[in-house]
Order: sequence, then structure tokens, then C-alpha cells
Amino acid sequence: MHKLKKYLPFLRANIMSMFIYRGTIWLWLMVDVFQFVMMIFLWKSVYTYHDQIQGFTFNEMLVYFLFVNLFFLMTQVDTLFIMSEEIKEGRVSLYLVKPISYRVRLIFENLGRSIGGMILVIPIIIITGFILTLVFNILWSISWINLLLALSFIPFIFLLMHEFYFLFGTLVIYTSNEFGLAIFLNVLVQISSGQIIPLAFYPHWMLNILAYMPFRFITYPSLILLGKIPLSEAFIGLLVLVIWVVGLTLINHIVFRFSLKKMVVFGG
Repeated sequence: MHKLKKYLPFLRANIMSMFIYRGTIWLWLMVDVFQFVMMIFLWKSVYTYHDQIQGFTFNEMLVYFLFVNLFFLMTQVDTLFIMSEEIKEGRVSLYLVKPISYRVRLIFENLGRSIGGMILVIPIIIITGFILTLVFNILWSISWINLLLALSFIPFIFLLMHEFYFLFGTLVIYTSNEFGLAIFLNVLVQISSGQIIPLAFYPHWMLNILAYMPFRFITYPSLILLGKIPLSEAFIGLLVLVIWVVGLTLINHIVFRFSLKKMVVFGG
């Protein structure tokens, strides 16, 4: 715990940065709210002649996307963009000579941004949930075990995203089109996790492919809260998620050490 104290300034600085740029965050939030409202109309039309589709009622679909947006906020990272800027500007070498872990520092910076974002946005999400409850008569029935199990996924999803983007962040030294790479990776994660459309709507052949990827666990918390995943399957999923995090961490340790000299030379 004592070793982690030296990373707290990075945590606090990034929490404060979210309030400094809160105008931009509110603008993004307005766009997200608009997209959510459009999504409601879209699914309302889809459910016009159906009470249930692929195991989801209309109300469950609304709650699903509300949870998905909340958990996305809690687990999103900017690792790739931070590394890209620091490598291109040469600032990465300044951190490498300091008595801190470059990767752990990035974790605390991303954590600070997530906490700052949640402080600003969670009240809006609560209000949105309250409005949905009144308008669509949504009944909330979440057990404590499901809630605790869903929340236990969050830190590991956060680490999964960090390690995933860190892996590709080290490749910035070899490419000049990191923006295009970031867009591609974001779309890949959103599609393969069920953030755009629940995975239950995907064809079996596509689900078989996605079963070899870790991103399906990103929407596990939302599905657990809705009772769409048995507890036994959820516990197994959590174990597999932990294995993925450990595996990516080890891979990143090797890749980063291999790329370290090239990154420093590039920046210097």
C-alpha cells in the first residue's frame, strides 16, 4: 500500500482535470443523452409487435443499455491516446527515468478520469433511470448477490481495457496512424462486447468467434443485474476474465520491455 501512495497525485490530478474540462464533458453527455433517446424510439418500434425478443422485454432492453452506459463510464480508459502523445512528444522518457512504474501510473491516471467522470455523470444517469421508471413503469428487482457479483467484474474489466489498449499503445512506435487504430479498436470492442446490440441477437457463428475473445465480459455486469446469466456461469466468467487480465499483463510486460529502447530513442 505504501508503494501505491506515490501514484495518488496522478489520481487526484486526473480527477480534477475532469472538472476543469467539465464543459466538454457536459457536451459529450448531451450527445449521449440524445443517442439514448433515439435508441428508445428505435427499440420501441422494434417491439411494436413483440412482447419479447431474444429473451429481452422492451423494459429490460432499456435497463440493459442504461447499465451498459454506466459501466462503460466506469471502465473506459484513454491508455492508447496517452501513450501515443507521450511517445510522439518524447515525454515518455521523462516518466521512464522516474522511480515509478509507467504502466501503474497510467492505471491511476485512467482511474482518476473515470472517478471524475462518474462524479459528474452518475447524477444524470440516476435521473434518467428515475424518468424511465415513471414513463415505462419499470420494476427494479436486483438481488444483493447479483449486485455484488456484477460489481466484482468492474475492476477486472477496467484492467482488461487498460492492458488491451496498452498492448496496442506500444505499437505506436511502429505506426503513424494511431488515430485510425484507436477507432478500429473501439468499434471492435463495442461490437464484440454487446454495447451496441446485445450478443443474444448475434448469429451463432459470430458468437462462436466472440467466445475466443474477452470482450463479452464487458456486458456481463448488465446481464447479471437483469438475471440473464446464471450465477454459476457468472462465476466462471469472472474467473476467465481474471485469467485474461493476467495473461495480457504478462504479454505487455514482455512487449513493453522489448519496445522500451525503441520508444526512448524515438522520443529522444
